[in-house]
Parts: sequence; structure tokens; C-alpha cells
Amino acid sequence: MSSYSSQQRALLLDAAAEVLIAAVAAERTGPIAYFREIMAAGRYLYDARRRYRDNALVQDLFTHSEEREVDLDEVTREKLLDRIAEVGAIVHDDAEGIEFKHFLVELGERVAEASRVGLFGRRVSVHEATFLDELRQRLRLPST
Repeated sequence: MSSYSSQQRALLLDAAAEVLIAAVAAERTGPIAYFREIMAAGRYLYDARRRYRDNALVQDLFTHSEEREVDLDEVTREKLLDRIAEVGAIVHDDAEGIEFKHFLVELGERVAEASRVGLFGRRVSVHEATFLDELRQRLRLPST
């Protein structure tokens, strides 16, 4: 994290929350699905702390939890995606940076999958799949 400016660091520290909000907003769901999405994000973040223990970018998300004021009236899908694109542009394409981008995409995937658990496993809606593709593009990761 030391190779990033303080402004870039702030952007990176907000990235996971912005991916979470954008993923939840990708598809309208009811309160039960919303609860599943939030719980899935919590489980993923809990596991990610150990899974990415050698990634300083991910670990800083957990150690620097400063509270910043956010005007939720001004949050739109496009603004979130623009900020995610900024993350994609500033994160270095070294092993740590690429792993950080994958961490963010996996967070989005876990949230998207959580609201659609059925007899045939987890699946995502067309809107969620579109969001995940756009997330990969904005983070400058190839599609899978």
C-alpha cells in the first residue's frame, strides 16, 4: 500500500464496500434475498481475511476501517462503477494487485449468487451476470 498516494489508498479502502453495494443493487430482490446477500458478503470477507493474509491491499481493508461520511442520496450504479474503474486503473498489475482485483470480483460473485440459491445450486440472474462482466471490465480483468 505504500506505493499508493493517500487519495488512492482511500479509494482502494472503499472498493470492497462499493462492490458490495453495486452487487446488491444489480438485481432487485426481496428482504430475504437481501439478507442472504449481506450474510454471504460477511462470510466471504471473514474467510478472505485468512485466505488473502499475504496480500497487503486486502489486509488493509480490515485494519483501516476509518469511518468516512457517504451521502447515500448521491450513490448511483454508474458512480459506483466509475469508482470501481478508478480502482482498476490505479491498482498495479503485479501479483498483489491482480489478486486484489480477483478478491473484489469474488466478493461480487458471492453476493450475486446468494440471492438465487435453489435446487440446482447457485446461479445469477441476467442482470447480475451483466454486472459481474462489467465489474471485470472496469477492474481490467479478462472475462471468464
